[in-house]
Amino acid sequence: MRIFKKAILILAIFFILRIIPGCCDCDESTIPFNFNSIDIINLDNSGEWAVTTNSDTMKPGAVAFEVALFDSLGYFYAEGPSLNSIGFGQAKAMRCDCSMPFSANQSLKSIRITSLYALTPEIDAGSEVSGYFVGRPTNNSSTGALYTSLESICGQTIGKTYYDSGVESFGLFLTVPVENDRARFAVSIKLSDNTILTDTTRLIFIQNK
Repeated sequence: MRIFKKAILILAIFFILRIIPGCCDCDESTIPFNFNSIDIINLDNSGEWAVTTNSDTMKPGAVAFEVALFDSLGYFYAEGPSLNSIGFGQAKAMRCDCSMPFSANQSLKSIRITSLYALTPEIDAGSEVSGYFVGRPTNNSSTGALYTSLESICGQTIGKTYYDSGVESFGLFLTVPVENDRARFAVSIKLSDNTILTDTTRLIFIQNK
């Protein structure tokens, strides 16, 4: 009986050892893609954390947006196949759930922001206002919650690997209060291949009370 139990234990260990490496055998080779589309949505930055919002009303000192760059082919996600080994050919309870790594063919070179309305008496409509904004990465590859310069936002995209989705996204936060009753901005992203992607924010109404 003891010999039988030992044999069962050895067989169980053998199959467990076969399952563990087979369950996480993920292909780490990257898939190339191109940034060819841009989207801008509003952020509510009036609370402790900035969150996306459909509202077009913002407080004077809390004007913020999220910019997303992506491939027009869409967003990507991949699962690994079911485990298929001796004794477990039809097993579906154990399977790999692999993140698919993507690598952009371009990095961000510069971010230029133009105000379509006067922000203050000193900052007229049509002014280049990039220097009044700070950024923060917001995609699944972001590494922190601190504000950073727009130059740093661009620099962190060089040689970057994107997991689960080929999307580069970041928040833009205006650092001066808006003294007008409305605001709108044009955002132009220059890529390393000299492609320029441009979009405008929605018209923002400033809540002065």
